Amino acid sequence: MSVTLKQSLSKLDDELYKPSYEKYSLVNIGNAILNIFQCETHHNPYPLNEEVSGITSGVDRVVLFLIDALGDISLQELEQKNRDLTADFVRLKATSVFPTTTSTSLASLCSALMPIEHGIVGYTFFMKQFGSLVNMIELSTFPFGREHSIERSLPVKRAFHIRTIFEILKEEGIKPFVITAKNIRNSGFSNLINNGAFVKSYNSFGDMFSKTKDVVSEKVRSFTFVYWGLLDSIGHKYGVDSDAFKTEMFWLLNMIKREILPILDNKTLFLVIGDHGQIATPWKKETWWSERDKIFSLLSFPPGGEMRMMHLYTKKLHETIEYLREHFSERCLVLTRSDAFEKKLFGDGIENPEVRDRIGDVVLIAKSNYSFYFKITGREESLKSKHGSLTPNELIVPLLAWRR
Repeated sequence: MSVTLKQSLSKLDDELYKPSYEKYSLVNIGNAILNIFQCETHHNPYPLNEEVSGITSGVDRVVLFLIDALGDISLQELEQKNRDLTADFVRLKATSVFPTTTSTSLASLCSALMPIEHGIVGYTFFMKQFGSLVNMIELSTFPFGREHSIERSLPVKRAFHIRTIFEILKEEGIKPFVITAKNIRNSGFSNLINNGAFVKSYNSFGDMFSKTKDVVSEKVRSFTFVYWGLLDSIGHKYGVDSDAFKTEMFWLLNMIKREILPILDNKTLFLVIGDHGQIATPWKKETWWSERDKIFSLLSFPPGGEMRMMHLYTKKLHETIEYLREHFSERCLVLTRSDAFEKKLFGDGIENPEVRDRIGDVVLIAKSNYSFYFKITGREESLKSKHGSLTPNELIVPLLAWRR
């Protein structure tokens, strides 16, 4: 599978691919965690034992170390110059979900549900309860910021009907831990996706490894989810091809090998994964829209999504599609909401009752290394690398497995 995952994926067009929801996506990883501990699953578990015979047999502890923006192609490029970087691991692959963004990816992993089921379908999207776009990371309405937090008017659990794998595991006597950065520990989104876990926070790179060692040393049946988000920020600011991005990735993996693997016993399964990758996006291939552009007159609401995937809300569906396909067909794939559902881009399963209001009437998916900006707040800035679309750079992530 490791060599042929890309070849096995269904194509959306010549350069865009669909997530492997049937077997190899983050949704399946979440279900694999449940399956290892003999909990009922929602979907097919990622077939770890098919890939590595017996790797989950007799496991009492699982550690899943997620590095935000760790894409498989970026890691391959680093491995070419550092041949032994991942030599201690079994080298597997997985796919993100759609869109390839942190809020949707982490919600899928931590709930073991498809985006169509948990309803978190992007970085930002329209929520009928608030009559506004909602930023999922901040859990705030437009114009985004803490002063517009939706938690003040509606408890998060009522707004998003998610039961996490941490809650399920705890009910079955498995101790669930989350290790995350102090500055996001009590954010609304973290509280949502980490519900049910014993959460520990870190202040720095070294503190994160120290906290992780403390937790994995406990000899109890447990699942530990470690989240490191700085690589994503570095990619946005400096680019996936930058020395800063590559150095961060290099030392993360080396510190895991040096600090964590030696202290694990033979009943612990250790996994490293990304939630999505990034792709370098030159400013010359950015499209900037504002109220002066034709597209603005066609929309009933500002776009949701992000720069490589947009939810476009419109009452002029056919005119919007015709305009985009006539002027931007080389830069993006344009689908109706019905097209996206038919192609199962948001997965399959029991549809969240509010998901259709959240997904755009038109779904715009950037091709190649193009990107789209819509000037709303005036704070928009050009990013060196981005994600959200379905190119292999963004969609395919590494899955590194280790067992003593």
